Order: sequence, then C-alpha cells, then structure tokens
Amino acid sequence: MATMAPDRWTARDSDDRLQEVQTWNVSTRAGQKRLIGRGRRIAEELTTLAPDKTRAIFVALLSRVDIRSDRIDITVYRRNLIELLHAQSMDAGAPVGKPGSVSDDTLMLTVKARLQRVGREMKMLVENADGKTSADPGLLRVVARAHDFQERLMQDPNLTVPAIANHECLSIGYLSRLLRLPTLAPDIITAIINGKNPPQLTAKKLMRLAAHMPVDWAEQRKRLGFQRQ
Repeated sequence: MATMAPDRWTARDSDDRLQEVQTWNVSTRAGQKRLIGRGRRIAEELTTLAPDKTRAIFVALLSRVDIRSDRIDITVYRRNLIELLHAQSMDAGAPVGKPGSVSDDTLMLTVKARLQRVGREMKMLVENADGKTSADPGLLRVVARAHDFQERLMQDPNLTVPAIANHECLSIGYLSRLLRLPTLAPDIITAIINGKNPPQLTAKKLMRLAAHMPVDWAEQRKRLGFQRQ
C-alpha cells in the first residue's frame, strides 16, 4: 500500500466515509504504517473468504487488468479501494457494490512480471516487492516430501521404502526417484525455495530427471539448467 502515491488520495465523492478516510495523514510515517497494516490484514482475510465473496470484492475493486510482456498493470477504482481500507473487516463494510461513477477516478498499480516459455506453454513469472520471483509450489512440495521421507528412513531402521510407498499410495519407482532429490546441491535447493530456479524447471521435469541424477553437483546444475541463468 505504501507504493500507492499517498499525495494522490483525493476522491471526488464527498460522502462521510470518504471524508473520514481522507483525513488520514498518509504522507507521514504513522499514516503509511496504518495503511500497510490494513493492507496486510486484507490479504490475510481474503484467504478465509468464500470464493463468491472474494470474487465480489475483486469485481468491485478492479477496473481492468492488462497483462504485458514485462509487467501486469492493475487498474483499481479509487473510491472502492478507500472503502476497503476503511472497513474494519471484509464482512463489515467491504466494497461489494457498483464501482465509482467517474470513469477516470482510478489508480494503476504495476507488478513486475515476465513471460517465459516452459515446454509447450507460456508461464507468467511474477516478482514480489523485493524483486524476487515466487517459488513454484510443485517444486517445493516434491523437495519437501523427499527430505521428509529420507528423514523418516534415517530415524527408523525398521522402516522400508516399500512400506512408505504403500502407506503414501506411491509406486516404488516414484518414491525411489523422490529419494534422490536430497542429494541435490545445497544451492539448488536454496534456489528452488527462493523461486530462483530456471523457469523451465518444473516439478514434473525434476522428477523425470531424478531417475538419472548425477551425484556431482556441477553436473546437477548443468542438467537442471542452472548454468544457463
């Protein structure tokens, strides 16, 4: 929220709610902190709402979304954004009505992103505020499962690979490939966690390559595409 140009909070509607929000001194550190705190609470609340409620909020808030080759431009209705920031909760006072009547009373937010071909598909990689790309949930899941299974085998000498495969409803072949992932170089694991892995490296591709993954870390980086970054 701190990137929303505080000096531009000038809504053209004069109802009481807008007048009250406009009294926030967002050009001061305290005012900006208040907006940022409310923004974080909104992000947390959105994950708990029913899909239809979430959709209604976005329909009321968004004017348009333009996906470009190097960014995503998100145009929001200023009036409804102010109402959302003012509301104490999503269930009480959230802007789910019609958008502002003035067509140009909008605010544009830009998110850095880039299109990357991954196999036969195009993938949109979105960066966060720190310039970092979000981690791939699929990659995180297979790496986490691999380390979890390895830890369980090390802690229980009586536990076997077939027993884990049966309990987890996995084939022994799949589990065997999965158990090769803990041998990946530490910097490869770190890159996956931080979303810095090559865009073409997906969970499916990693599992396919795991069957013949070399032990040498330099060879691993080459095979997984890290040397081309």
